[in-house]
Amino acid sequence: MDILKTFDEFLVNIEIRNNEDISGKYNSITKRLNKSFYNIDSDTDYSFKVGSYGRKTAINGVSDLDMLYVLTDDIYKKYNGYESNGQSALLQDLKNSILETYSTTDIRGDGQVVVISFSNYIVEVCPAFLQLDGGYKYPDSNNGGSWKKTNPIAEIDELNKFDKDTNGNLSNLAKMTRAWKNKCGVKIGGLLIDT
Repeated sequence: MDILKTFDEFLVNIEIRNNEDISGKYNSITKRLNKSFYNIDSDTDYSFKVGSYGRKTAINGVSDLDMLYVLTDDIYKKYNGYESNGQSALLQDLKNSILETYSTTDIRGDGQVVVISFSNYIVEVCPAFLQLDGGYKYPDSNNGGSWKKTNPIAEIDELNKFDKDTNGNLSNLAKMTRAWKNKCGVKIGGLLIDT
């Protein structure tokens, strides 16, 4: 038995099969938000795939696509200037924009993201504001509202660098570990696997 061939077959078996559908939804959500917030007709600008999908470690059966949608400082000032919970208002405005494209889909603001529930996966859109250090500020509507920080692009860049240094074996190992986790019901987060 050729062990390398077995691993290659395993990796083919866990490849995402609905990639075209997920990417299509991502592009249409981006296009709708760009129309609402920038008045442009682009399905790629200001949006990033993050999470396991963005890190290219997701496998077939992926339950969600995490999306970072970058807004301007003027928009941040507007929602930060609300007397109370401008973070919730921002999420509601994103939700209402997306409803213009997906009017019959279950869409809700949920803490830090807008969740769009499709038939076999969800898309979570996190509005974000670029900071001077390269990270992003994002809303948390819980407990009256606040702003939190994240840096998923740096995570993706670091993973891509290490994956290149290991001839693609890091992402392959992460995918195989996800498949094992899913099969065995192990409670471990995707970011921890990739780390």
